[in-house]
Amino acid sequence: MAFYKKLATLFIASLTNLSMAHPQAHYQPSSIFPRGCEATGFVFYRDFLVLNEHGNQTFYLIQNHSDQTVEFEHIETKTDTFMSPKMEAKIAPSHWSAFASDVPQLYFRCYLQQDDKRVAVNCGNFLNVCQYPRVRFALSNQGSYWVSTDKAQAQVIKDATAKGIFLHW
Repeated sequence: MAFYKKLATLFIASLTNLSMAHPQAHYQPSSIFPRGCEATGFVFYRDFLVLNEHGNQTFYLIQNHSDQTVEFEHIETKTDTFMSPKMEAKIAPSHWSAFASDVPQLYFRCYLQQDDKRVAVNCGNFLNVCQYPRVRFALSNQGSYWVSTDKAQAQVIKDATAKGIFLHW
């Protein structure tokens, strides 16, 4: 029995020394994304932001981390689409927007205003994006649309929940 007590004491001491020797091993940097929002379900492809790989109803938060206003425009990639709504938005520096989607592979092109001209830019250089993979929508608010645009993160989340979108984590 004494052997096991010594072994347990040695084990606890080794864990204590390990955590003191490497305190950063337990450090997790705070995420810019709210709880439950994960950097999944999208890709930056060439200069585009492509949302919703599979076409399931989903919800994204998008942040402009640059010092310039970024404009978005949905680019239709399917040749057999009869009519597609124009989904445009602007996000000021450090602001957020929320986008709901039930269409697979929605392409967005990003633009900046430079010298009174609209210039296409690489979306990946200006945006942080996350998805709520376990989001729940009421039947009345499903579809692909901008839920809230160009606001502080807390306000965008508040707008989404007010519309009946349950951001489950």
